[in-house]
Amino acid sequence: MLEKTSAPRELGDIIDHRPMTVTQIAVAILCAAALFVDGYDIQVMALAVPSLSRDWALPESSFGLALSAVVIGITFGAGVLGPLGDQIGRKTMLVTAMLAIGIATTCTALATTTTEFVLWRLVTGAALGAGLPNGAALTSEYAPVARRSFIVGLMNVASPMGAFSAGFLAPPVLDAFGWRGAFVIGGAGPLLIAVLILFLAPESLKYLLIRRPADKRIGRILRIIAPDVDPASVTVTSPAHRPRSSPLQLLNREFRARTLLLWALLTLNLFTLYVLVSWLPALLQHSGWASGDALRGAVLIQAGGIGGGIVMANFLDRGATRAALAAGFSFQAVCLLAFSLVPGGFGWVALLLLLGAGVSGCQTALNALSAAYYPPSIKATGVSWALLIGGIGSVLGPLAGAWFIDLGLSTVPILAILAIPALICLVSVSLMKRAWQAH
Repeated sequence: MLEKTSAPRELGDIIDHRPMTVTQIAVAILCAAALFVDGYDIQVMALAVPSLSRDWALPESSFGLALSAVVIGITFGAGVLGPLGDQIGRKTMLVTAMLAIGIATTCTALATTTTEFVLWRLVTGAALGAGLPNGAALTSEYAPVARRSFIVGLMNVASPMGAFSAGFLAPPVLDAFGWRGAFVIGGAGPLLIAVLILFLAPESLKYLLIRRPADKRIGRILRIIAPDVDPASVTVTSPAHRPRSSPLQLLNREFRARTLLLWALLTLNLFTLYVLVSWLPALLQHSGWASGDALRGAVLIQAGGIGGGIVMANFLDRGATRAALAAGFSFQAVCLLAFSLVPGGFGWVALLLLLGAGVSGCQTALNALSAAYYPPSIKATGVSWALLIGGIGSVLGPLAGAWFIDLGLSTVPILAILAIPALICLVSVSLMKRAWQAH
């Protein structure tokens, strides 16, 4: 039997200086599954637009609000509901959110009017916004510091994986069951994930030590991840003892510069990402691609995003954040401008893969940074508000895409316009070192 250490031990030191257990790995996998659902849910909406357009006899551009509805909901959920994870627990918030996503997505499949459809998409988005930052925070808190950025970055690759899977699952489902079938599948996944998280994932130890120091779960969790440590000896250093977190803390002298820069980069990158995710299926069909090919081709940016996210996660672990982001934004700009020079077919397939590596790779890096650069007491608040502010770009992206189409712009000019935010981000990355060192 292991002799328990009774000398005071800081929780961060306990987690950082021992190998990850099966339980800690399970936390990362289950939170990644929640992100997988996010990717599927957002992508399947874009893939369903042609089917919805035919079923309800509406032009494709009229679904701009429907495409933005889930993102508006995410923005609300991240800013208003997500921070509740600091009060009631990361796991509790994540399980509740997954249940709500499953129910709301299933109800979306039953919608008979555009108003019902948009309302259920708003509810789905609010639940996504509430759950995702808490999943990122939970994973970050159970990951050792030496591999934390890599693990969180790798977890975030699950979102483009979910979107990529939608591109291959949706076409046969849409052909056989229409758009309603695609949303029924999207509702079943979150319900299953909620049950798995409920029974297999522990609550955040940092949350329990700060909010509920007498909770018996602390001892049970420590017996799994650190059986040689006496639960009574475990401490959490200040500032984790602050009883409440506020968005204003993100703008204090210590965090202001990094917060504002992070928000700017997220907003611009998410604008580009959501124009592409929302409208590539339609844009490729307008460029002469067959319907099935367009649906599969549209998710090539997600396939590229998976590879780009893994590469970005490795760069983050090596401390090369600025170089990785600079490369990613450069990749975006070059690829977006190259569509006017490269003939369609295989050339466009290659560009879509490379573009996805740049856009989704940068998003993976920015998501990992938002979870890594705030102390535990405001971590969920920091991640939630990063999603909230970045959500402005997510909301404007689908609406801008609809506007571009209404203006009569073809695919190549629309893609070239998206190079502008990528170039602005590239310039902004040069300010990152100063922002991260500001106090």
